Amino acid sequence: MDMGIFTRRFATQSHMARRYAGQKTQAKDLRTTQLTLMTVGGIIGSGLFLASGQAIHDAGPGLVVAYLIGATAMAIEMTALAEMSAADPNQGSFLVYSRRALGPGFTFVGGWIFWFSSVLNLAAEATAAATFATLWLPQLPTWILASAFALTISGINFLTVKGFGEVESGMSIVKLSAIGLFILVAAAAVFLAWPHALGHGVMSWSAGGGFFPHGLKGIGAAMIVVMFSMSGTGVLGLAAADVRDPERTVGHAVRYATIFVYLLYIGSVLAITAVVGWQAVPMTGKSPFLAALHHFGWPWAVDVFNGVILLAVLSAMNAGMFATDRVLAGLARAGDAPHALQRMPHGIPRWANAATGSLLLVVTLLTYFLPKSAFLYLVTATGFQSIFVWMLIVATQIYYRKWLEQHRPNHLRLKLAFHPWLARFELLLLLAIVATAPLAPRQILPLGIGVGATALFAIAYVVFRRAHAAASR
Repeated sequence: MDMGIFTRRFATQSHMARRYAGQKTQAKDLRTTQLTLMTVGGIIGSGLFLASGQAIHDAGPGLVVAYLIGATAMAIEMTALAEMSAADPNQGSFLVYSRRALGPGFTFVGGWIFWFSSVLNLAAEATAAATFATLWLPQLPTWILASAFALTISGINFLTVKGFGEVESGMSIVKLSAIGLFILVAAAAVFLAWPHALGHGVMSWSAGGGFFPHGLKGIGAAMIVVMFSMSGTGVLGLAAADVRDPERTVGHAVRYATIFVYLLYIGSVLAITAVVGWQAVPMTGKSPFLAALHHFGWPWAVDVFNGVILLAVLSAMNAGMFATDRVLAGLARAGDAPHALQRMPHGIPRWANAATGSLLLVVTLLTYFLPKSAFLYLVTATGFQSIFVWMLIVATQIYYRKWLEQHRPNHLRLKLAFHPWLARFELLLLLAIVATAPLAPRQILPLGIGVGATALFAIAYVVFRRAHAAASR
């Protein structure tokens, strides 16, 4: 794109971008450790604690390769977002940059897809939380528990949230410590041969068809679940305006968060499949981590870990609702959503929260009609739409870099390498992951939902633009 055209586009869109942004905070309180923990905490949720069971059945121990691919795609996307967020900190999320770089059409569709996919993600987390809670409340149907969690989290977000960063950072520490301890205990069981801990240890990796029991097809079939498990990276952009020295802090947070994801995801898969054996891993009715802990003969450990992952998933839901409500309010400020949704009495987007919570409750009731398959449908539908959002972020970075180089060169210290080729590679990689959908028949319907939602929002934008143009005459 010609720089003159880009500059003129930026000039015509910047006032609308500021409306997405809203008020900037004056307190720069988040540091590298907090931002890293919030980012990792937003990423690690039911995708690892529950959906990994289905992914292990698809790919076996070879799921580590799928996690390597997914984590690499995540690292590129996060760096692209971090580059823009660090050089031009803004509380309006990636939509601010998208509107400036790509124009209102992509931003309208991308913003609504982000909101819709976030609601599906929240519903998946609520369903996972209900699954964990049934360990103690087996007499209650999953749909009742999932609905109760959805209503609880929605209610919490009507209240003033103080110390949000500290609370989420604390929960992330608990979550990461529990996963790390699990990996260490499993490693000790494998290499020190603890009694009653496992059957074959590392031999499990070569049993039942070997390390790659279903070959490349299995890895491809697991990719959408993998992408879902790494989709919660949006907190990085939302929090960038609240950090000290954003060029340095955001860059370190991306680096450390990527390392954590590589180590914890790959370590978890190797630990679970060594202790349990990939064929015996439960798919969605029970966490693979709990199945592994049963082998150690410590019932108390199962209860403790179940409590940890339940709180972790609810914490991730709260963080997701916090971000989703504010993105919807940003859409309203820009005129892309009903005007009432932008109202924020006492800094709380209560009307946006009511809209998000209402749709969340409706989607969560899917577990009543599909108690055994609702979670996987939500996971795969969210995975597809998250890929769309990632593609929008990376495409935005390709064009936004030009404006940053001209207008904020002194702040452009954090860069996505090999511009623009690495970003283009990311777009091709994400398209290739979408193309794996036919490898798992359960993914066809969610893919159709994702494509249909994108088409619906695109049509809505055309109608909205025509109505706005007619009203302006």
